[in-house]
Amino acid sequence: MGIFDLFGGKKASEDAEAQKEQSLAQKREKEMQAAMDAHAEMKWPDFPRLNPVNVNGTENVDMITTVSDERKNEIGEMIYDSEMPAESLKFLSNQELLFLLTALEVFHKAAPLPGFEQNHRKIYNELLGRVRDAQTLFVLYDATTGYPFIDHGFANVYFEKEIAEKAVELFSKQFRRLAAREVKVENPDDTAAVKRGFFDYLYYIGIENIMVDNGAYRSRFKRNEIVAAPGDWNNQDDGKNPVNPSLNFAMLDFLEELKWPVKYEKRDEVVRAKEMRMLSLIRSGSFIVPMQHEGPVEVLEDGKMKFSKETKFKFLVMNTKDEKQFIPAFTDAIEFGKKLRGTEWNAAVFKYQDILKFVNDKAGIIINPDGQRVILPKERMFMLEVAGQQADRMKGAAKTAASSVNDSEEAVVQKALNQAMARMNENKESEQ
Repeated sequence: MGIFDLFGGKKASEDAEAQKEQSLAQKREKEMQAAMDAHAEMKWPDFPRLNPVNVNGTENVDMITTVSDERKNEIGEMIYDSEMPAESLKFLSNQELLFLLTALEVFHKAAPLPGFEQNHRKIYNELLGRVRDAQTLFVLYDATTGYPFIDHGFANVYFEKEIAEKAVELFSKQFRRLAAREVKVENPDDTAAVKRGFFDYLYYIGIENIMVDNGAYRSRFKRNEIVAAPGDWNNQDDGKNPVNPSLNFAMLDFLEELKWPVKYEKRDEVVRAKEMRMLSLIRSGSFIVPMQHEGPVEVLEDGKMKFSKETKFKFLVMNTKDEKQFIPAFTDAIEFGKKLRGTEWNAAVFKYQDILKFVNDKAGIIINPDGQRVILPKERMFMLEVAGQQADRMKGAAKTAASSVNDSEEAVVQKALNQAMARMNENKESEQ
């Protein structure tokens, strides 16, 4: 092979590569133009509704402008590029990113966009990283519970105070009493042995769905996309340190609904259903109960205590305004620490059925007295256990029964609980 053949072959290879790149560029250009033509009649999307709630007089209420029309035109065409440069996203503001994600989803639904899946993931990951790496965020808290507001299963989190406060204003038109509270994503002042950031805290209260910048351009995330559940990384033993995220969520969801001063169709049924879910989870839960004991006691591997007949107990009691005594029970160490950290009271772990044995002459229990403060009188506690046992028996029967059983397992259990709830509510009303 001569020297000219060598250089000639190299040039031919370069020419072929350049021609390939040119061909790909032309293909991308055609795809972009075809996508733009398919959406020619569409306008850039406006803000989605705050939520599905309809209130007279709020139909035309707008949020503040977060992305100008000029800026939408500048960055909007990025959705047509089948290979959106990830680096270009880093220079966009949070609301510009959320606008781009919204436009991508809306336009793709109308007519397919080239490279949709890859581009959607790029924008989503950039936003997710900004939420995860933020030092502070603004969160909507409900004044009726003192906890993060739960709206249709979502917590509302914001990058900017101005947008959060505008959302508070909009929610007030739905008769919600909210406040935009600045929170540190990671709390450097936390002195606990196990550090807990804001998204760790959401795990304990059972909030797994997050809406970012609701009321403006927004997106939804899962809490575990931001940080793993605490037990997944700190080897937490839930036997010795119980957590009740599902129960905490159910209590908050029920209390919010109960204290929301509105009327709507089937409101009573919705409130009862949320109360039933809460009561069912109370019955199946384990709680931290402050107590002291004298005499022999054996601490088991799971952290629970085994007592002998000679052991004497003393339980902490709390008096209500009508001078009734209730035993406080806590869903987790966070709630226990609000009131009793550093005290002489032991943090003993008991199942609901164990607590029933200790109520005796007390009026009942208060779950998380400095938190949700759900009061369960002794009579309702025993009725709940009876109802639960009945439901368990019916559930077992539904599993083993022959085809003559018409109701499904779920329907049978629901029927039993409905009957029990009706009796419990009748007793509650007669007491009042």
